[in-house]
Amino acid sequence: MLLASVMVIQRIEAQNTLWDLIYCLNGGENKTVRISRLNIPNPVGKPGWNLIFNDEFTSDSLNDLFWNRSNPWDDGIGACLRNFSVNPGNVDIDDESARISNKAISILPDCPFSGGEIKTISVKDTGFKSFYFYAPAYVEARVRLFNKTGQGAACWLWGVGTPEDPGGPGPWNEIDLFELNGVNRNIVTGTYHWSNGGVHVSQNHSVYLTDSLGLYDLTAEWTIFGLEWNTDVIRWYVNNTLVKELDLHRIPPYCIDASTYAPPVAPFSLRMGTSYNSVGNQSQQANPADFPQSMIVDYVRVYQKAGTPKTPVLIHDHLCQFCSDTTLVPATGKPVGTRFYPGYQYQWSATVFEMIPQPEAMPRPPERYLLRIREHAIPGAEYPLALTSVDPWGITENDTVQIFIHSGVPPVPTDTFTPERKDTSCYYSLVTPVPDHTSGSEYSLDQGINWLPGDLEYIDQNTYCRFGRFKPDTVIQLQFRNVNACGASLPQVSVITIPPPEPGCKWPAGNDEQIPTQETPPVVILPNPANQFITVLRSGTAFTGPGGTLEVTDMTGKILYSSVLNETRTRCDISRLAPGMYLLRVINLDGVAIQKKFIRN
Repeated sequence: MLLASVMVIQRIEAQNTLWDLIYCLNGGENKTVRISRLNIPNPVGKPGWNLIFNDEFTSDSLNDLFWNRSNPWDDGIGACLRNFSVNPGNVDIDDESARISNKAISILPDCPFSGGEIKTISVKDTGFKSFYFYAPAYVEARVRLFNKTGQGAACWLWGVGTPEDPGGPGPWNEIDLFELNGVNRNIVTGTYHWSNGGVHVSQNHSVYLTDSLGLYDLTAEWTIFGLEWNTDVIRWYVNNTLVKELDLHRIPPYCIDASTYAPPVAPFSLRMGTSYNSVGNQSQQANPADFPQSMIVDYVRVYQKAGTPKTPVLIHDHLCQFCSDTTLVPATGKPVGTRFYPGYQYQWSATVFEMIPQPEAMPRPPERYLLRIREHAIPGAEYPLALTSVDPWGITENDTVQIFIHSGVPPVPTDTFTPERKDTSCYYSLVTPVPDHTSGSEYSLDQGINWLPGDLEYIDQNTYCRFGRFKPDTVIQLQFRNVNACGASLPQVSVITIPPPEPGCKWPAGNDEQIPTQETPPVVILPNPANQFITVLRSGTAFTGPGGTLEVTDMTGKILYSSVLNETRTRCDISRLAPGMYLLRVINLDGVAIQKKFIRN
């Protein structure tokens, strides 16, 4: 009991803010915010943002290209929760608005009530082409709500899969723009849900809305809800007023079972629906006399941050290379694609490549292909893969990647290894030039039984590989090889004498005899440089335990990305970083850190 109390006190002290104590004692954040009434909608144009999705609900029926209607079996097995099921018939379009209703209509046996839901993803309807939204982005909805005990309405972003595999399996991610309290006319709740070591955790805030006349009435007024999200911060807006900002670089309150916030990098589908009350007073059931009730939606708009490509060319193996020897090319080809949005026109250009539409089960997006080399491609040259997209508003976007075609595996590397001192320690790494268009380099210290990846660096438009951590005044025998899309070269066998220690260097453990002469790098980044994603590999007992922290910073030390490490292999999305050099820091539970550089192309 004493130990548990000490641990709680340590966690409280780690937060070191009164706000954290209040949050945990109250079971969430409750705040009052004064907002203005907005009698007219916001203009469609939003400075600093590009519109990527827009439905003003002006047609006579729901746009089936944009929205999928949920049914009791779409997300599960036909559940009835608190006497509510999901009825696709509870969604209507009238008076240039979408009406999503709770009704005293049974669609499942022994389930007297039903709600409705629309969403931009299908789970089991393979005829619907799902689509997703990616940070940094902003979503806005103008709605009129209701308040009845036991009944609720909500609008939320639901994470599905990973950025490289939208619609597939992935960690929990959800951001609620609002959930209706159901009891009070002026209270809405916003929540951020994320996964910490496979465990669902969340942080919520309830906002008591007021205006110049007193309590703001959500049932009498049109209300504009907005949400901005990226990997650094999430911001909630009501009638263009910021009501909550969640800094994802700070430590969550001590009562939340997570040491860090997971950044919201998942592909998000957008969902809006009515059903039972999911927040506030959940102990009371809905009254049959209170039906029907409707959430009326005037419009929904989603924006991408200006300067961020809406439809980039995505190479799914992150390797802009091909091998001319078709016997070495996988029969399935190279998966490529882009982000799919309804109503967009896509035009691909690939002069020496054949593009084969890739059949996949929904809910994955359809704008994906297999890339194969045509016979007239010349090895040793780069060829473009270009995409032109035109959105429904006539705005054109172009993106091109260059793909190099190799004629074969790389040549045997040259025996030119230069020892260079590692930071302020007494150890040395080895640096050697490697050919252009090399996808990786590897070294072995046990006659080729095990191969370890080195780090590629670009200096003065030349490519080098840096690898190893070697003790001064030793003789190293190693094998080294380069890798490209065709495979690995024959190894270069070298014997290298490591120089004596330089004056002023420091032994990490104070006793150099405790440090092995040759050791596996505890942290490896693949690939490096990278375009969209890096994979962080951890080895050794000091850095492979669960609960460590990974941080990506710029060269000034500003944290741009942070996550908890529970696996020895971690995939990080770096597509939102500007091209340049960054630092990756892995910190174990003892506070010991190791830092490596990587390049975002």
